[in-house]
Amino acid sequence: MEPITRQITSQSNKSIFVVALDQDGPMVSHTMETINHHDTSDDDDFDHHLERTSKQLTLSSDITIQQEEVKSVPPSPPGRWKNPFRSKRRSSSDEPKPDPRQFSRMKKNMILMIVAAAGASSPLASTIYVSLPNVVCTDPFFILTLNVSYIKKKYPALIDMQVAFDTSDTAMNASVSIFTFFTAFFPLLWAAAGDRVGRRKIYLMSFLISVIGSLCCGFSVNITMFIVFRAFSAIGSSSVMSMGAGTLADIFEAHERGRAFALYTCGPLLGPALGPIIGGYLSKGLGFRSIFYFLAIFNFCVFLSIFFFLPETWRPAVLTVEQQKAAAQQTNKKKKRMNPLEALNLLLNRNIALAVTFVGVLFFSLYIVSTTFSRTYASQYGMDSGTVGLCYLPNALGCMVGGIAGGRMSDVRYNKAVARLNDQEEKGAQAAYPEMRLGGWLFYGAIILNLLAMTAYGWCVQENVHWAYGVVCQFFVGIALMVPNVTLSAYMVDCFRKRGASVTACNNFARYIMAGIGSLVSSDLERAMGSGPLFTMLGGALLVFSVNLILIQWKANDWRLAKQTEKDLQVVKDHS
Repeated sequence: MEPITRQITSQSNKSIFVVALDQDGPMVSHTMETINHHDTSDDDDFDHHLERTSKQLTLSSDITIQQEEVKSVPPSPPGRWKNPFRSKRRSSSDEPKPDPRQFSRMKKNMILMIVAAAGASSPLASTIYVSLPNVVCTDPFFILTLNVSYIKKKYPALIDMQVAFDTSDTAMNASVSIFTFFTAFFPLLWAAAGDRVGRRKIYLMSFLISVIGSLCCGFSVNITMFIVFRAFSAIGSSSVMSMGAGTLADIFEAHERGRAFALYTCGPLLGPALGPIIGGYLSKGLGFRSIFYFLAIFNFCVFLSIFFFLPETWRPAVLTVEQQKAAAQQTNKKKKRMNPLEALNLLLNRNIALAVTFVGVLFFSLYIVSTTFSRTYASQYGMDSGTVGLCYLPNALGCMVGGIAGGRMSDVRYNKAVARLNDQEEKGAQAAYPEMRLGGWLFYGAIILNLLAMTAYGWCVQENVHWAYGVVCQFFVGIALMVPNVTLSAYMVDCFRKRGASVTACNNFARYIMAGIGSLVSSDLERAMGSGPLFTMLGGALLVFSVNLILIQWKANDWRLAKQTEKDLQVVKDHS
């Protein structure tokens, strides 16, 4: 008996098993039908297929299977033959997962809307029960620098809670402080976990924590219970502060990432702008506990949208052979515990350190403007909290316009730079790099506009001109500050796409510190310098620190190539 071979007929692109009973006799297929050599349409084609069989697998001492590599076979109607040796069911873990960057435009936009809504949760919760004038993002130092009698006069919602819990002003301020401190720190932990186990699991777990924390805040019977569960809710809602950027990095290519980041920032900007208004009306109509029930409902809606509509976007990095060997050796060693401060290691990269320093100065200026604006318009112009909130809306609108314009412009600039590289015909042309996103007339023009708008606002307030002039200046301040902020946020994720959540958490941590310092010293600086010189100095400081951006554009790619060369040499040294 001749060995079994896998043959191909001219009627099908599937291979079949046949056995020749005699050397020159007919062959019998797996269906027990006889097949003659001349059953094919072309003898030469048949002989050609016989010659292409390879890689024999021995079944027994008498029978071997020859496996053929089918390269190009004419297509045929499906369903004529199924390989009996093929597994009927494939494990779901073995099925290839689609690349998130290949998602449809509709699906990407849906994910973007969910992440933006989730990003509004923490800023909304941080300002909603204090009923302060609309501030870009709450900070405990802002509360601590206000006069207690001023708070009692202007913001009765906070006093209602203080009376209900029978506590002091300091304890109520501590409830705001603890929320902000946890919001600053825990994104580092969420980012480290999200860059290892994926985004979706962390989102679901964190927002479930936030729902429970908000409900328990509403059920609180004393200030201790309230502070504990405020911290608990801050832990949950803070996950998007870092992982939102990681999710956008997972699904959007570099050429469209600026637009995505611009739209993503609308959620965190609208949250604190609407929070005091929502909290004020809820507290007035239904009592202060309804504020936290509202937050629980909002976060639960976000949880449901993530559960039903948000897929897992994180994919592990594809490792080279050397990296796989290193990973295999690492598994043999004792596993290290996850370091929540691991994201801060990214500050060792000079381009990231320079970018974070500039963003820190930017938020230092932004928080001084926000802190002094509310107090100035309430005391100097005699406005109540609702009117002050309305006066802040132009600044929030300017921030959104600047963010969207900056994100889109950075995409346009990046795409043009990549197109120029693709047009180069010579071989060995330089590949695209993240710094192509930076620069341009809008990018540096926004920094100059910030100097002009800050200076104009400061002197308008100092000279006590009509309040409308300062509000118009605030609109341009918002535009000028958000253009570089959104561009740099997208740039830092471009540098570390697989660690997008970590680099964003690192950025958030640094700017929270600078924002807190700005809020803390704002009153003293304004009293010591006056509004005009103070805001002129802030605009000039941002202009001076724009040197960081020029250095990044000029040297960052060289630093990256030198670092990669150093790593390659180290790999060669280790192998030798």
